[in-house]
Amino acid sequence: MPNIDKLLEQNDAGFKRYTGIHKATFHEMLDAMQQYEAAKTKSGRPSALSLEEQILLSLTYWREYRTLYHISMDFGIHESSVIRIIRKVEDVLVDSGKFELPKKLPCRVDDDINWRVVIVDATETPIERPKKTKETTTAVRKNSTH
Repeated sequence: MPNIDKLLEQNDAGFKRYTGIHKATFHEMLDAMQQYEAAKTKSGRPSALSLEEQILLSLTYWREYRTLYHISMDFGIHESSVIRIIRKVEDVLVDSGKFELPKKLPCRVDDDINWRVVIVDATETPIERPKKTKETTTAVRKNSTH
């Protein structure tokens, strides 16, 4: 499991190199998560990870697109818990309103920049493969002749 305390001791450049975000952004994410937890009216299943670790887990997934299995091994939790944590963190951050894509892209007359935003959904999904049948196979059987 990554050592969150060691990571937070890094300077901003080292922290950004590992997580992809500035420390200040991480602390804003943590504030949003803490506000969400404080506003909860009923307790659910307690997480084995701290809020900081849950954010780091999500950042690891978003930055590196590692498999849920590999992340689960690093954080010492079940694979199904990993996706549940990622979805929770995503929902909390989006609902906070602080972490959205801009509604309007910057547009300055003196810049010749054509802004485009591409959003990629990299969610893991099982691949459906067609079943092999006699009609779909291309192998030709050789008849043995005597």
